[in-house]
Amino acid sequence: MPEITVIRGRRIAGGAAEGEALVADAMLSFWGEVDPVKGTVIAVGHPLEGCALRGKVLVIRSTKGSSATPMVLGLCKLENNAPAAFVNVEADCLAALGCIVHGVPMVADLDQDPFALIRTGDFIRVNADEGTVEITRRG
Repeated sequence: MPEITVIRGRRIAGGAAEGEALVADAMLSFWGEVDPVKGTVIAVGHPLEGCALRGKVLVIRSTKGSSATPMVLGLCKLENNAPAAFVNVEADCLAALGCIVHGVPMVADLDQDPFALIRTGDFIRVNADEGTVEITRRG
């Protein structure tokens, strides 16, 4: 039976989702660093450069920057390229707004360091309503 770890955080945008983790101990701007049509990170030199966001649980320090974050996240949703959920160490108000408006669950202010526990490829269940992030390690 696989090992499951649960960490707790604060609900930022409600809902529940699950998917493969995409992890980087970094910040990411949706304006200029994400291509919503292709659904990929296009920031040169970013740890997630070239990675697809579609259906992934995005585990990052925080988003950064622009008031366009909700718009770009909305374009990702329209193109079927949005992350399934956000797990952030810090909550950025513009990403929070985007997640609330576009129905993407978001949890932040975690009780444990997600970068010590979650690796890209792990299976994650986010229940933002309960403030839980369930991690199932992959191979």
